Amino acid sequence: MVRPSVLLVEPDATLRKEIGTGLARVGYEVVPAVDAEEGVRFASKLGLGVLVADADVPGFADNSVLEHLPELSRGGDQVLVLLGRRPEVEAELPRAVRYIQVDGLAPAELVRRLRMVLLGQEVGVETDPRLEALVGELEQMPPLELVRALHGALFTGQVELPTGEVRFHRGEVVAATARPLGSSYRPVGGLKAFCRLGRLRQGTFHVHPSEEAPPAVAGEAISRKVDELVISAVEDASQGDLPHPRSRLRVELGPRFFSSTFTQAQQRALEVAQRGASLGALLDAMPESDGAVLADLRLLEDAGVLALDEPEARFYVVTDSSADLPEALARSHGIAVVPMAVSFGAERFHDGVDLRPKRFYEMLQSHAEHPVTSPPEVADFVGRYHDMLPRRDVLSVHLSEKMSQTVVHARRAADDSLAAVPKRQGDQPTPELDVVDSHVVSLGLGLLALFAARMAARDLGATEVARRLREIRQRVGILFVVDTLEYLRRGGRIGAAQAWMGKLLGIKPILGVAGGEVVPVDRVRGGRAAHPRILELMAERVEPQRPLVVGVAHAQAPVWADRLRKLVEERFEVAELVVAEMGPTVGAHAGPGTVGLAWVQLDDEEMEWVQPPGE
Repeated sequence: MVRPSVLLVEPDATLRKEIGTGLARVGYEVVPAVDAEEGVRFASKLGLGVLVADADVPGFADNSVLEHLPELSRGGDQVLVLLGRRPEVEAELPRAVRYIQVDGLAPAELVRRLRMVLLGQEVGVETDPRLEALVGELEQMPPLELVRALHGALFTGQVELPTGEVRFHRGEVVAATARPLGSSYRPVGGLKAFCRLGRLRQGTFHVHPSEEAPPAVAGEAISRKVDELVISAVEDASQGDLPHPRSRLRVELGPRFFSSTFTQAQQRALEVAQRGASLGALLDAMPESDGAVLADLRLLEDAGVLALDEPEARFYVVTDSSADLPEALARSHGIAVVPMAVSFGAERFHDGVDLRPKRFYEMLQSHAEHPVTSPPEVADFVGRYHDMLPRRDVLSVHLSEKMSQTVVHARRAADDSLAAVPKRQGDQPTPELDVVDSHVVSLGLGLLALFAARMAARDLGATEVARRLREIRQRVGILFVVDTLEYLRRGGRIGAAQAWMGKLLGIKPILGVAGGEVVPVDRVRGGRAAHPRILELMAERVEPQRPLVVGVAHAQAPVWADRLRKLVEERFEVAELVVAEMGPTVGAHAGPGTVGLAWVQLDDEEMEWVQPPGE
């Protein structure tokens, strides 16, 4: 892997030497320049990856140099790092520009932060605003791709993933740990953990470099080379998605059981299953990788000696893909997600099925046609409801009727399905199917669906939960800031003149949801000022001493979502926080770079009902 070169525009000869020597010592080529004109010329002709400049140099002090190097302000293949002495300068900078306050900063720490930027360029991941870590989204860079990139960069340090961590020394993986799937507090480690983490598809990751590899304890160490590890993880994932971790295992002690021959691994699995373990607990207890255990369980099911029962719940929960729920979170709670349709001209896709966020945002930026989102058809809901109603009741919760006809289609499907479903046997009650308009969208809707699934696991009925959701929806708050007005213009939400003026002045609108519709709330100048303002607006709408359940959603902006997450956790009492990437429903109008918050403040009884269920 070719290391990026550094163009250094710094009039202070002493500082220029300290930076150049420090970076050269760790293998980076540094090209010095004395002023902005020379820096622009070198950057344009040599294609240097990182431009480091003193913020007080003419051309950088007023941002005019960005007109000559627009790629720097967009955060593309080149990146600009400004070294400043005035904190107020940072607020006016584009979000893609990194800023380091150099007053009082030791040269070694300055070099360390610049090395963080350079590592990000090597790996293809952005740094956080404080230059403490690299922050990325697994939808954009899956775990195994990230591992290969860090291997090529000879990385030493650790990677924090949504459900575990991987440690490196000079590009080789030396240890891994992953969160248990069952109720055990003991994580799994080593190759098993690495393969489990390799299955992740969504969520934010953090890369923390260090001088030495963090020590590995017994059970976490890995001695295989990266290529072997990646092959093992790919083979493991080829066994398919894991069923619900709270599914119950049931051993069938019939003639087939006593006449069958089992491998040692299958014998161990049956022993654990006979103790009444959940699937998650079994996977944690077995030394083999999750995929290998899953393959054995399928063989035992086919032989008729083992059955897998769905987790107990009073009813099924259905939502639509505008909820932006992370796939793993929806699956682990048994939430069925009906996809919205997305059309680019004559091309038609289904959100989350054949159109993932990464491809959607690529198409959004490259296609001349602006995408159109459409609600699921009535038949899409009918198919889901018909499968569910013979077994359990159904609660279906969807985005605001003022934004989409989705909830209208769901109601029509509910009427058709209730009329057609066979009556349950014996004294079983008549099937119930309730459709709830959430009055919101994105993670505001996602949180309501999540609450419904958790209340279902605690034995509340569908009708009662629907009533509670209609009360809670009045307390759902949503605020988000768009990075560019271009997509609001393309979607017809604002005029071309407004978009042009907003771009010229650096205006960032803050939008919210009120009365079931998206409404303007405020506006700020400069993207960095938006997050503090969002928190001020949020503080006006909540009781500061009571806990909140919060969702942070972003459109290809994991760094800024991570910054907003940290600010929220520092200022408010957060009981639970979900981070997700926005899909097409909001993303088509808001565009890449959008970051937003959804929150709910619950009373003590409600908090009890919506706690994450155990095994």
